[in-house]
Amino acid sequence: MTTQGGSMNYVVSRAALAAFLAVAAAPALADAFSSLTVSNVTVTVIDLDPNDGIAASISFLPDPAIYMGGALIRGEAQNYGDSLSGPGAQNRTYANSGAWPSTNVANSVQTNLAMQASSVTGSSSGVGFSALSMSGSALSGMGQRSRFWASTNVPGSSSGLLDFTLSANTQVVFSVDASMSAGTTNAIPWQGISESASVTMTLFAGGMAPDAETPLEDIAQQTLIVPGGGSDSWNGVLSASFSNLGDASTSGVFGANATIEGVAVLAAVPEPSTYGMLLGGLGLIGMLGRRRHRAG
Repeated sequence: MTTQGGSMNYVVSRAALAAFLAVAAAPALADAFSSLTVSNVTVTVIDLDPNDGIAASISFLPDPAIYMGGALIRGEAQNYGDSLSGPGAQNRTYANSGAWPSTNVANSVQTNLAMQASSVTGSSSGVGFSALSMSGSALSGMGQRSRFWASTNVPGSSSGLLDFTLSANTQVVFSVDASMSAGTTNAIPWQGISESASVTMTLFAGGMAPDAETPLEDIAQQTLIVPGGGSDSWNGVLSASFSNLGDASTSGVFGANATIEGVAVLAAVPEPSTYGMLLGGLGLIGMLGRRRHRAG
């Protein structure tokens, strides 16, 4: 009986000690993620004056010599400890573009703790792309945090905008179906850095008013910004338009841009009071074991 009681005391205390050491040595892991999917890219031309004898039309400038970057994607995955160049730090980046007007561009990067991937599906319909997707995730590790970042521009030219010519008394509407989500798991900052995740999708359309002096522009944007310990999502249609109210054709510009980002950090180390409770629990378990030993 004495041997059994002593054995129980030893087993219970050892299990409690293992639990204590696990909490003391390993802060909880946390992660962040973001994603964006765009599809059903459409260009709708509307005749604002059916009686003017002018057929509503739009024409783009698909000149590969001018638009060497029909789409431009850039991405980064990174993890590091106290400094960007310290032990175990990793940084992976890419930048890829494709010729106008039809291009497929894709790339991805990965470190021990973070990953990011982007792709653009080209289209020769004039607007330059038919779909795009971006995703990233970041996971914290022992003594390290991680992040990902990416951006997509269509077109990817230096100006970042696509020229078009629109007939008189005509409106053009650019629209996309978009689905985005972002989330984080840890609400406690670590070393002054908070966990976060974000997604932004933007469409831009613009041109000159009939006086040839006043710029007209329409910007459609949807953004998700998620701080530590939360998640959010959005699904819907984004549209940007430009109307030529003059009696002659005029030029305009269109552009699409998207960004995602996420940062994962270590959860906070347990407070001193937590260690005190754990030690108190060990003492209580030991006392119960000794009582059982004496009773035996």
